[in-house]
Amino acid sequence: EAGDPLDIDRACFEPDSYVQKLLKDCSLNELFRHEEAKKKEIQELDSNMQYLVYENHSKFIKASETIREMKDDFQRLEDDMNRLTSCMGDISQSSASINEVLADRKKQISQLCGVHHLLKKLQFLFELPARLKKCIEMGFHGQAVHTYTKAHHVLEQFKHMSSFLNIQRECVSIVCELKSILRKKLDDEESTTADIAETVDLLLELKEPPNHLCQQFLANARQNLEKDLDTAQKLQQEEESQDVMKFVGQLCTGFLANLSLVIQSCYDMFIARTDGKEPGMAEEAQQVLTDFVQSVMSDCLQAVEERLKKETIQLDSAMLVRALDKITGKLQVIDQLLPSAGTSSSSQDLVRNIALLHTKFHIQCLKQSFTDTLMSVRVALATSKSTSPIHGLSLGEQCTLLYSCVKNGMESSLNNVKEFIKPNYEYVRKGIVMDLIEFVLDTAKTFTEPSKECGQLSYPPTLILTLSRLLHNMERTSISYLVSYGDEKFPPDEHGPVVATPTAEVLRRAGQEAQTLLNHYVAVQGRIISQMIRKGLDARDWLSTIEPRSVRSVMKRVVEEVSTIDQQVGSLYEEGHRKDQGSEGSRQTYSYSLNQGKGYPYSSTMDSSLLSNIQKLFYERIEVFGRVEYSKLSILTGIIKIFLKAFIECVRLKTFGKFGLQQVQVDSHYLQIYLWRYVSDEQLSCAVKASPLHTHTHTHTAL
Repeated sequence: EAGDPLDIDRACFEPDSYVQKLLKDCSLNELFRHEEAKKKEIQELDSNMQYLVYENHSKFIKASETIREMKDDFQRLEDDMNRLTSCMGDISQSSASINEVLADRKKQISQLCGVHHLLKKLQFLFELPARLKKCIEMGFHGQAVHTYTKAHHVLEQFKHMSSFLNIQRECVSIVCELKSILRKKLDDEESTTADIAETVDLLLELKEPPNHLCQQFLANARQNLEKDLDTAQKLQQEEESQDVMKFVGQLCTGFLANLSLVIQSCYDMFIARTDGKEPGMAEEAQQVLTDFVQSVMSDCLQAVEERLKKETIQLDSAMLVRALDKITGKLQVIDQLLPSAGTSSSSQDLVRNIALLHTKFHIQCLKQSFTDTLMSVRVALATSKSTSPIHGLSLGEQCTLLYSCVKNGMESSLNNVKEFIKPNYEYVRKGIVMDLIEFVLDTAKTFTEPSKECGQLSYPPTLILTLSRLLHNMERTSISYLVSYGDEKFPPDEHGPVVATPTAEVLRRAGQEAQTLLNHYVAVQGRIISQMIRKGLDARDWLSTIEPRSVRSVMKRVVEEVSTIDQQVGSLYEEGHRKDQGSEGSRQTYSYSLNQGKGYPYSSTMDSSLLSNIQKLFYERIEVFGRVEYSKLSILTGIIKIFLKAFIECVRLKTFGKFGLQQVQVDSHYLQIYLWRYVSDEQLSCAVKASPLHTHTHTHTAL
């Protein structure tokens, strides 16, 4: 690619064109400045060139001197190598001449060395019986066995010679005595597992039958392992308050450590050993060892589980997790030594069983905590005044207290058990979360069972109201939160899509139980006020009563009770909506007769068509025990329906005189004045007055 001919740094630079361009484009002053700049650049380039030439010249001189020195060194080295070659030749000649002179002596010396070595062997064989006896006397049984096995092949090889035959017979006699000593040591109860393993290994070197030794080795090992297990259990029984980690530590350093040693020793001596082993011996020993380990591990795991069960009744899981972690670590070592024993699966079963027990304890604690909280709320409601907060808490706050007991307890338990129950996620979600919710629903349901309604209530009605609000809140939001929290802590499927725990059924049941509790509360409160009204009617002779001057005290108590219920319900439920507010005039329809003191308002001169219309209006069918909505107005309406219906029926069954009927009218009008604000249907507030009038119209006429 062609460059710019005006670029001074390129090879294709054209000076004439460059000068012509400068003369054309620049003024005189600019040309002077350009000239000065070029002079400075030329001076800098000259200076740099001189520096480079000087530096390269210095390096060249140093390189020349170095080459000259190397040439001299190589010359001296070559001379030295020549002298060394000459010396080596002289040495080779001298060595050859010496070998020729000493060849005969070297042969004689070799023969003498062979004879000396043979004499030492013979001396060792002749001294062998004495050495064996001395080793046995000093208790060096291993050294005695190794010494005999070292000379056994030589004695067998030369037993045809009488001298060697006598030595062999004497050695066999001593070895038989040694075997007897080793068997006694094998049966000694004081022998440790390591001593037993060493003894069996010596007997195997002495060619004892492996099958019998394997069985005897495992039998003696079982006795020692049982002692280790008994020691740990007795230590635990002597110190009831002993830390579980001490028990686990004793078990790991004693029983499990010795069991690992037994497995490794048995494997090395009877399974992995190749010298002199019969065909099929390894498989048979493997099976015997597997059965042995499974048997002793069953006893060990049973003892461990019994001890750890005592720790499952503690809310704190840290100590239990540490104990299980240490136990399972040792069991994994045993499983690596002998996979066929299935120790790994036994370890998992142990963890699973302890986890289930610990989870069940948490569930019991959560249930007991909710029961205790519910009992404290129940006692507080029963002993407090009807309109005052309980220990500074309103009914709404009591409801929040019950839910907080469930929520906080469940969150604490889930965080506590999460550390070590990974294989049991499904049980945790169903146990701690769903079972706790079901328990709350079952507990609330007991307050609506027929057995609870016999005789006088043993619990305050406000408790039913509080539980209804609790279950209503749980249906709306709380159950979904609790279940989602459990799914978050314990994912249903770690290796696939997370499937949330189904809640449709429990939500449906929570709504059903909440509605049942609310209906039951309305029925209970209506029955209480109805009994109050009935007792007030039964306590008076209505045929001979005096002319009414005021409302009876029982009616005032009824209105006070309704006002109290209104406050209690208002602290838990919203107001609600009225069906027809009506007019103020409709609530004053009958007030004129009472104010004038004329007694019975329905005279014979009353327009019969008006009376008929009023009676028709108030005798339309009203559902008394209907479904109650979750609002204060609906709840109060349901209660008022019940006790007004009871009031009407009680009046219907009575016979009244003139003044008695007037007293009932005064009471009815009083109820109408004060109860209209509590009902969602104004028809109810007038029905109470019309019914007694219609019931006793003919009675009044006759009188």
